[in-house]
Amino acid sequence: MQHGDAMNCDTMKSQVFPYVDGELPTELRNEMEGHLVECEACRRVVEQEFAFREAYITQLLPDPAPPQLRDKVNQLLAGLGQPAVLARRPWYKALLYTTAAVALLAVGVTLGLRLGALIERGNVLDDVAEASVEQHQKLIRGLMPPDIAGVSPKVAEDWFRHRVDFKVSLPDLKSSNVTLVGARMSHLAHAEVAAIDYQLDSHRVSLFIMPEEAYNQLGLSEKPRFKVLKRRGFDVVIWRHQATGYTLVSEIGSRACHVCHTPDEKFGGASLESFVRL
Repeated sequence: MQHGDAMNCDTMKSQVFPYVDGELPTELRNEMEGHLVECEACRRVVEQEFAFREAYITQLLPDPAPPQLRDKVNQLLAGLGQPAVLARRPWYKALLYTTAAVALLAVGVTLGLRLGALIERGNVLDDVAEASVEQHQKLIRGLMPPDIAGVSPKVAEDWFRHRVDFKVSLPDLKSSNVTLVGARMSHLAHAEVAAIDYQLDSHRVSLFIMPEEAYNQLGLSEKPRFKVLKRRGFDVVIWRHQATGYTLVSEIGSRACHVCHTPDEKFGGASLESFVRL
């Protein structure tokens, strides 16, 4: 379904997650809400997303700190602003203390910036892993319907080529027990990604392809080649190939990699299982 307004169904689907997170600019949000008033199909998609978050995400949020703890913290912070009574010291001792304090402050700022960068990268990695698992569950439950279904990898590549500004390369299906169920546009941690849904035997496997800029935000080193995480009982494998990042989600460990590689495929003389140990 398409509409004559500035927002159409394809654009709406690509903005669902920023919309429910309250991250859209006011003008774009108004266009989105105007489209939802007219389009029942898109309205159901948004309602399903809100319902999913209410049922699964809200329960994971931490409880607020008890009032007693907040009061103690406020008292401690207030005490930090009180002037201290200092005994008289020789002038050179004051100079030494001041110099030492400046040096310690400089070291602390440097270490703080480095630690902050590491924490931020860790948070982004966790966000991507959690979002990947969440969207994998939605794909297999039908809460994120595909934009295209029942097509070959090449057709899916052509479809993405007109919708993203990074290269989406999909492997040819390596064996008869692997099927490309569908594909769609999506978002992971505020980055636009290509989401591909596979069927491997009786199991579902989700592959998310992200631009290089988004992958770099994860702060991963080149070794090991594959970063493996466990989230809510799911296996999350993250890696980079050339200028593109990939995230694979499943419940079947390294077997999920067979949607892209044959079981006997070698990487620098080593088997796939030697790189991915879940």
